[in-house]
Amino acid sequence: MILGTNALVLQVIPFSDNSVIAKVYTEQRGLLSIVVKGARGGKRNRKAALLQTLNLLDISVMLRENRDLHYLREMRLLHPWKSIPLSLVKTSQALFIAELLRHVIREEEKNESLFSFLMQALLLLDEMDTPQPLFHHKFSLELSRLLGFYPLENYDDQNLFFQFTDGEFHDSYGETCCDREDSYALFQLMKCGFENLAELKMPRKNRQQLLRCILLYYKWHMPGFKDLHTPEVLEEVFG
Repeated sequence: MILGTNALVLQVIPFSDNSVIAKVYTEQRGLLSIVVKGARGGKRNRKAALLQTLNLLDISVMLRENRDLHYLREMRLLHPWKSIPLSLVKTSQALFIAELLRHVIREEEKNESLFSFLMQALLLLDEMDTPQPLFHHKFSLELSRLLGFYPLENYDDQNLFFQFTDGEFHDSYGETCCDREDSYALFQLMKCGFENLAELKMPRKNRQQLLRCILLYYKWHMPGFKDLHTPEVLEEVFG
């Protein structure tokens, strides 16, 4: 069966002397692993250039039902990013997003809402005049909504501590809670839109703590979720 679909590149893994396996998230079939022949070797390899992380492609794939690997027939760049490849901050945030998606997207099933969210978020990141240090925090939080465990917005004068286990704010601190400062930062982020992130001023240390809080929340709600490597890179970039 031949499948034509838009796809987002999440990861590329060497497969043979001249081939790679591209893990892509597609609009029509969810997560797919695709063998791309001729994508290795040579500094000007066109296929390798197209398979850069988070590139948006229009692909044609030979699907092999009940198999883990499928085969690429054709691909073209659907939307060239303008600023993401040229900004160290945006590139680092894009790598974080790709790593997060590799950890949480596991099924070969269509999810138009999720694909649409990813496209809109990346387009926004690319179009921002000034990189926003909290963009990947907001992305992670909004992604949890699509994954089915977005926190309850019940923060108030009594409920000051965010609890990982049930995704709600509680009136007392416990071992599975963010502290009061991080809980307030999380609530601020929940109430702030992507377009208003510049208004949300937060010191570097608080941003780091907030990201750890969000990722710990993911661990509680995504079985098998492992520690990410890119947060360390982001700390260096924003340091």
